[in-house]
Amino acid sequence: MTRVLVVDDSRTQAEQARLVLDAAGFTVEVAASGEEALERMVGGAFDLVLSDVMMPGITGYELCRAAKAAAATRDLPVVLLTSLDDPLEVIRALECGADGFITKDLGFDQLVQRVRTVVENQRLRAGVATGSSINVHFLGRTFPIQSERQQILDLLVSTFEDTVRKQQELTASQRQLREANRELEAFSAAVAHDLGAPLRAINHWAGAILSDGAGLDDAGKQHASRVLEAAQRMGQIIEDLLRLSRVAKATLNCTDFDLSAIARLVAANLTTLQPDHAVELVIRPGMRCHGDRALVLVVLENLLGNAWKFTRKQSAPRVEVGAEIQAGATVFFVRDNGAGFDMARADRLFLPFERLHSDAEFKGTGVGLTTARRVIERHGGRIWAEAAAGRGATFFFTVPVGRS
Repeated sequence: MTRVLVVDDSRTQAEQARLVLDAAGFTVEVAASGEEALERMVGGAFDLVLSDVMMPGITGYELCRAAKAAAATRDLPVVLLTSLDDPLEVIRALECGADGFITKDLGFDQLVQRVRTVVENQRLRAGVATGSSINVHFLGRTFPIQSERQQILDLLVSTFEDTVRKQQELTASQRQLREANRELEAFSAAVAHDLGAPLRAINHWAGAILSDGAGLDDAGKQHASRVLEAAQRMGQIIEDLLRLSRVAKATLNCTDFDLSAIARLVAANLTTLQPDHAVELVIRPGMRCHGDRALVLVVLENLLGNAWKFTRKQSAPRVEVGAEIQAGATVFFVRDNGAGFDMARADRLFLPFERLHSDAEFKGTGVGLTTARRVIERHGGRIWAEAAAGRGATFFFTVPVGRS
């Protein structure tokens, strides 16, 4: 019967391990500390020690080092329970002569299989001559490795096995995410289609009521006006969400184009749509960009649209589109002298439906900046903002050359 000593200061985790290994046919004893484990290891005939790394007093590494230094326990396999969050954990285990790793998130079946593997490897190695210690340079430091060649191989194989397992889990999660995205796209299209007809009907009849006005007092007309406004807002939200969905799945068609010309086109459209809002516009000439022209146009439509909107209450509104070099890279920006916002709330800026101003102050759906961020991220760039409440805002974005 294979005897295993489980060492863990957490009684709950120790009992879980004991129950699993008991059920698999192992004889299991539990030690609540490294100090207790050392005493039990000398007096008991164990086939394997399974120890947590982080414990008060003697840590798992120190326990392993002490066991390997004593003649009575030198050949006793010590396997460390760890999260493998720190790349140095493997090196520390090699330093102290550990025989293997088991990650704490390992399933029960794999835990039993790993313990059996270590025990069998120890049986196969019995009587094989030991080698001398070696030095290993890692992350700028040199570590004296006491583990034997076979122990090193076992450690690396167990670490690689955990990496492969996590990669498989990641691949499965990505597959599920792709399926969820496809379902979400289909749902969005269905919702847009199914909501479109009743919304158009609401718009039509609310508009007809307002145009006719027969039999309605002022309160009734006001109610009808609010119905029309709400329906139009819902239509805008649906349109913005569909636009975000199209941006997320559109194939990038990257070319070299004149960003200054795109900015002038967007600004001209805004001026036509809002002739009562005279903005002093400054666009740096000759700005070139490599990316998907249609999608970058969407970014400028959102950023310049916001600049127009948030400068409406300024007596002398000003908007600037330019570029500068930061850390050797070209950074484009859209700057305005409008309402701005508190930078303490900037983490909400690019989240869908999150707005830093009330709808009574400035109308909007809260999807435009999310769409702009998605476009920039698809180009391998990033977008961020700097602002102050009442003192305007500057939105920066990068479109790395040659990314697609």
